[in-house]
Amino acid sequence: MVQVSIIIPTYKDWHRLELCLKALADQSFSQNAFEIIVVNNYAHDTVPAGFFTPGNCTIITETNHGSYAARNAALKIAKGDILGFTDSDCVPDKDWIKNAVAYFTTHADITRIGGPLHIFFKGKGPTFTELFDMKYAFPQESYAKSGFAVTGNLFVKRVVFNTIGPFDETVESGGDYLWGQKAEAAGLKIAYSADVAVNHPARDSIKELYKKEKRVGKGQASFLPYQPGPKLTTFLNYLRHFKPNWIYVNDIWHNTPGTTKVQRLWLIHLQHFLAMVRYHHRLKHQIKKSNKK
Repeated sequence: MVQVSIIIPTYKDWHRLELCLKALADQSFSQNAFEIIVVNNYAHDTVPAGFFTPGNCTIITETNHGSYAARNAALKIAKGDILGFTDSDCVPDKDWIKNAVAYFTTHADITRIGGPLHIFFKGKGPTFTELFDMKYAFPQESYAKSGFAVTGNLFVKRVVFNTIGPFDETVESGGDYLWGQKAEAAGLKIAYSADVAVNHPARDSIKELYKKEKRVGKGQASFLPYQPGPKLTTFLNYLRHFKPNWIYVNDIWHNTPGTTKVQRLWLIHLQHFLAMVRYHHRLKHQIKKSNKK
């Protein structure tokens, strides 16, 4: 009997997905008690020859673009009473599923679990750019305290989807936040469990970090408030964001152990640059939306 359904969206990422599937094939939880549903979100792509697929894995294709559309497609065919979500670039710990099921069993009031995404590096130690991802990529424990968790590592009882519905497919980023806040408002409790862990590769280039912040900014434009005003006011508000956020400056300088002063200065500049990228793309798409009304 299938107890858990693991859902993984993927987009032209077969190499890293194979590592994820091998980790799932090595789970301490019985292979007969869970299924894996991989959703290929690139219609013109096909499964590579010789690709490793566990016996409990099904691969489907979703033509509607976006990871949330892909996840919703898997939800329609999932058999488990517990739904586990991760991404194709993640490598779950051996006890990932077992620990999630055990947590639900011992905490009957909890309907959602967010677990850590431990960052790993290409080399023996982090590069300057990988340091940023290590510090800021996935503050999952903090997210859980705010009522949501990223879908890179999330377990949900089916009753939650039955109560509040699927993910919002219209947003490119932030759909996990929106859905989580909806669940929180419905009184469906979330908890953070350090034992329900996956591993995630650090983004090792500024280009990758830039792409992420651009996507996040565009996603935020879909749900964060925006009040159109005079162009001069909008421009002056935009200029205010060029001022560094001293909360982050202080955090990096005093709470980044094991780093040199040069590394901390680099992190401060990179954090500010990426915050500007995110705000710029958020504002750009908010203005575009406002002009269409």
